[in-house]
Amino acid sequence: ACNLDSAHPMMTTALASVARRLASPHSLSVAKTARVFAPALGARQFAVGLSSGNPFTPGFKPHAGTQIWTEIELFKAKTWDEGEAAGFKICGFKEIFEGKKVVVFALPGAFTGVCHKAHVPSYSKNLEAFKAKGVDSIICIAINDPYTLNAWKEKLGDAAKGIEFYGDVFEGFTKYMHAGKDLSAAGLGPGMRSNRYSLCVDNGVITHIFEEEGPGDLNVSDGDTMLKAL
Repeated sequence: ACNLDSAHPMMTTALASVARRLASPHSLSVAKTARVFAPALGARQFAVGLSSGNPFTPGFKPHAGTQIWTEIELFKAKTWDEGEAAGFKICGFKEIFEGKKVVVFALPGAFTGVCHKAHVPSYSKNLEAFKAKGVDSIICIAINDPYTLNAWKEKLGDAAKGIEFYGDVFEGFTKYMHAGKDLSAAGLGPGMRSNRYSLCVDNGVITHIFEEEGPGDLNVSDGDTMLKAL
């Protein structure tokens, strides 16, 4: 067997990431995951990886006052070459949310109708107004690879000004929000896509949340509604 105690830090981090995701009830049990990964990661490091608990319990759904999931793993939009040069870096809770006031909006996917024509522009047009409300960053989350999101951001041009785009490649954040949708009938796939919603997160705590009834709606998760609520 290969001894991974001296493995490259990137490999160790990747294994820890996989271990956390496999600990979801939607996959292996925590006990079985521990048997598979703990020998490679070391018991202490594995325990730390799971220390924040499991948010994927039946009936759980984030709401105003909820601490945002600290095991968040997102990929910031960039070109393939940029991603490769950065070692395919995963962005986490500290980088995105800690000590910041962040407005989040999630949508079904890049280059799609309401997302492209209305949802993203509703935030970019209010960029200065959000800054005046003390918002440090506005981020868009979708289950897309970061390279597609980067191409979409470039296509949007000024309509995406001031917005950071993140790919929920592992679908973890979408599952945490209980916002997963099967949109394969619209050609969006394979796998899960996200419903449309918005959040304001202040130093890691959700202060406002708006979720649409369906992914094609844009009634409450737009930038104007969020701005009025702050």
